[in-house]
Amino acid sequence: MKFDEFFFGTFGEMGRYQKIQFALVTIPTMICAMHSYSWTFAAQKAPYRCALNSELGHTDTANYLTKDKHIKVNVDDCYNKYTKLRANWTGIDDTNTTCHYESCNFADGTKCQEYVFDHSKVKYTALEKWNFVCETQDFFKSSFQAAYYLGQMAGSIIFGILGDKIGRKKCFFLALVLQLVFGLLQAVVPWSWMYFIFRAITGFTHPGIFMIAVIIGMELVGPSYRKLAGVFSGMFYAVGQVLLGVLSYYITDFRLLHLAITGPTVIFLTYWWIVPESIRWLITMSKFEDADKVLQEAAKVNKVTLPDKWWETIDSSSHGNTTERSAATERQYSSADLFRTPQMLKRTLTVLYLWPVVSMTYYGLGIKPDVLGGDLHVSFILGALIELPALFIVYLTVDKIGRRPVLAGGFAITGITLLLNLVIPADLGDWAAIAQLMIAKGAITSVYAVIYTFTPELFPTCVRNTAMGYCSTIARVGAIAASYVSFWVVERFGKIVLVIPFGTLAITAAIATWVFLPETMGKHLPETIAEVEGTNVDRELQPLAPTSDSTSAKPGSSTTD
Repeated sequence: MKFDEFFFGTFGEMGRYQKIQFALVTIPTMICAMHSYSWTFAAQKAPYRCALNSELGHTDTANYLTKDKHIKVNVDDCYNKYTKLRANWTGIDDTNTTCHYESCNFADGTKCQEYVFDHSKVKYTALEKWNFVCETQDFFKSSFQAAYYLGQMAGSIIFGILGDKIGRKKCFFLALVLQLVFGLLQAVVPWSWMYFIFRAITGFTHPGIFMIAVIIGMELVGPSYRKLAGVFSGMFYAVGQVLLGVLSYYITDFRLLHLAITGPTVIFLTYWWIVPESIRWLITMSKFEDADKVLQEAAKVNKVTLPDKWWETIDSSSHGNTTERSAATERQYSSADLFRTPQMLKRTLTVLYLWPVVSMTYYGLGIKPDVLGGDLHVSFILGALIELPALFIVYLTVDKIGRRPVLAGGFAITGITLLLNLVIPADLGDWAAIAQLMIAKGAITSVYAVIYTFTPELFPTCVRNTAMGYCSTIARVGAIAASYVSFWVVERFGKIVLVIPFGTLAITAAIATWVFLPETMGKHLPETIAEVEGTNVDRELQPLAPTSDSTSAKPGSSTTD
């Protein structure tokens, strides 16, 4: 019998053992979320001014407020002392309005040598530690966020390979250890270039925890519960964002913030003794003795009886006996097969457009939650909270109305909401902007959840992993682009440079989804390219334009590379 028939027939699709292990592996995704967005608060902007001659060498203890004639007030950067909202300077006698000082020049126009930061709201920011100021500040801030996504891109590839080679548990634990070590080092590292590297390594661990948690979860539960793996991981990820928002409100020293979000990872080191290796991986590798130990423990927890020598009842296709035969079959296909035939080409080009758009929009709104207006912490926390009901709606609808309507609808709502921000009056206040952010963030979250289910269903088994690899890689490109748009370009040119392109791209993604992709709900996964093309096997891999060789090919011949 198939392994699924044996396992779910014995343990059920969601027994007590599966529930416990499922919860254990998804909880650490909260820490991934906090590391992913930590730079938003570690590099939170604080007002600064030129240091006076008497303050040189000890700017960290100098008071930002001064009446020295060499320091000029910036009348274009003022706020109301009571409402904390931006305000226009109305004159020297206006006691309600306070303005910051000129940041980069003295009153006579000369450049600063050192800088004094305002510590009234932010105690110590990474921008102050490494002197990221003036013209270079936004570029460096963008680059350090992009470092995390560069590491994440590399981690997607490496942990994807290692997960099949050495097992899910070892990869999961390795990622936890690396995240703990380099997360803590970010709090004490003395040089900015080293912080950049350590942040990239922390990003590298992200897929080793989040991606493998989803895989382990899906391998534990029955078909009717598999969508829970992505949904629950996403929910814990959202909770992690909320916790980061609360912690960063009270902990405004970036070094202490790194310690606070990394420290709990120590608890997860106990997983080495309480989270076993994936049963499916053990069976695939023909490690039946190890698999039996895991299943014996699972049987005790679920209060069921495990048959003697159960592995003898499992079909050989479930484990390593067919490895060589499968490898030989796989070698007939390559990345070129994603583009070789009409339907495959259409699906491939469409998803390669959708993935960077959803990644760019999701992370762009996440790392710059106040882009539409509103308080940074309030917008960030509410933007994270809205992900919870959005994921629940996905869970309720994706198997009822279909993948394509949820995906296209999510893109459309995101795009329309962003573009409407340009026409909604600014005098409606911060809460109108925060409401728009919540709608857009919730909609794009639903898209992210569905696209992980939808994309594998579009491609045949022979190239499915290849297609997902391309999508995951190009998605990181979208996240890197979001770093520079949100932290650099928006600061220079205003929110319009984010709202218009992000909104337009989301709407065109909705149209592309509806026009070019088929519905996959309730359909079996395609095994061959011929099934996708709706043709016979003989014509499956023929080029788009017929050639003399292909038209004269005999039945049974192949044009595969």
